[in-house]
Amino acid sequence: MRRIAFITESSARPAEPLPAYLFYQGKQSRWINAVIEYMEVRSFPREDIFFLSPYGQRIIGYEDIVAPYPLQKYHPRKSDALDIADKAVDIIQSIQPTPFVEIHAGRTLADPLKAALEAAGISCRVYADGVPLGTKPNAYQELIEEEKIQRKNREVQREKWQITSLIQYQTPNEASELIYRYGKRAQLLGIEENIEELKAMLTSYRRKHKDEAKTLQEFQTLLSQEDTEGELARFLQSITSLAELHADEFFENMKFKFGKSMAKFSTYLIKHTYVLLLENRINEAMLRTQIALMK
Repeated sequence: MRRIAFITESSARPAEPLPAYLFYQGKQSRWINAVIEYMEVRSFPREDIFFLSPYGQRIIGYEDIVAPYPLQKYHPRKSDALDIADKAVDIIQSIQPTPFVEIHAGRTLADPLKAALEAAGISCRVYADGVPLGTKPNAYQELIEEEKIQRKNREVQREKWQITSLIQYQTPNEASELIYRYGKRAQLLGIEENIEELKAMLTSYRRKHKDEAKTLQEFQTLLSQEDTEGELARFLQSITSLAELHADEFFENMKFKFGKSMAKFSTYLIKHTYVLLLENRINEAMLRTQIALMK
């Protein structure tokens, strides 16, 4: 839902015209300084922020240029506060759909404004309501810190969603990319244990994969020496596991004819199976990581 903010003017009176949000900031305006900071830290749309000035019963846009004007010695008259409230309601009623209204003002302006808004059926909230004037800056600093924490949490959550979108196939390559890109932020993301688990698995996987490749190369060297006519190569081209190898009716015959090559190929299949098992474990670990990122 769109929100509109009304902020009371401060006692700051610069000697030159300035945009309203600068005009009303100053050393003697700690409360309004804090209100403006609260607006900025939330990235509140500037076109939806207005200042309330009893001087001339004005409603001033956040970036409107304000020329110097007298500082009033007394609280605004009730009639002035009511006029400002009516003008504020007119602004809100001109916006569709009806927005939620934030009121950042003392009771002199806030009470009639809240009453007028509620009478018109417009939802609103008076911030730091009931807080003594001297402690309002502290109340807003608490709001600012809460907002910063919430923003940080939202940023972390968005980053988590981004990471889960990168994990599509749970492969070792994806695990390696995950560690490279987010390993240093694992604690913040709540996946420190997952990352350490993946690191250990990848170390073992790379070692096993290297050993598998070495054994395959050794087998291919033996094959070129023993299988000069390509008979064994044709036999093995569709074999992917020890089970398939031992189940084949020609296994014993081939083992007798090409003993060294068959022994090396069997070793290769064992090491290949270890690699596949590690890939499955990494797949499961990546899924656990995705689940952890959803928490």
